[in-house]
Amino acid sequence: MSTTELARLDNCELVYGTYEEVENYAEEQDTCVDKYLNHVNPSTVQKAFKYIGDGLCDPYSIAKPIYKFDEEGKYEGLRVFKEKF
Repeated sequence: MSTTELARLDNCELVYGTYEEVENYAEEQDTCVDKYLNHVNPSTVQKAFKYIGDGLCDPYSIAKPIYKFDEEGKYEGLRVFKEKF
């Protein structure tokens, strides 16, 4: 299993993905990796970094509540999320 790498590119762009994805993205952008970062706060990654991975989901994505309640606080069921495409 590959790990998620956080990187600052030579063009000051902040990206994350697997090591191979980061290196390929840097090559496509005609730049190189300036530094791989450790111990970055997840909220900082969500706000400032760009996910360049090919995986099914963004590992730093914000979770959405899946339960639906009425005005009285009674459980109604699961929410249905519609894609905006």
